[in-house]
Amino acid sequence: MSVSSLGRVLGVVTALGILPLVSACKQGSLADPISREEYIDIYVQILQAAAEEPDSVAATESAREILEDHGVTEDDLLTFARNHAEDAEYLVELWSEIEDRLRNPEEPDSTATTEPEADDPPDIED
Repeated sequence: MSVSSLGRVLGVVTALGILPLVSACKQGSLADPISREEYIDIYVQILQAAAEEPDSVAATESAREILEDHGVTEDDLLTFARNHAEDAEYLVELWSEIEDRLRNPEEPDSTATTEPEADDPPDIED
């Protein structure tokens, strides 16, 4: 085998060995730590809580509590946002969904039946 042939073979072997590594790195950087639905739910809760708090310190504390309740970190939210930063259409849809939920918060289910409290006497008709 000539030196130039050996060089080409080594180049191909090296390229084939690097491709899976590059692919794995790309996939790892695009993996979302949370789902789209989780991002929306958490962000809506944070914005609603911030609107109810008297100052930014209280709003920040509320946000921390919401993240903790969901088992999510601030970095998880930022990573999700960074992963989709170049997809303008996705971001428009995402923020539209957040705005819709803020404008129309879920109302309690009126078809659900509630159990009377233990202290409430039963209704008796005469």
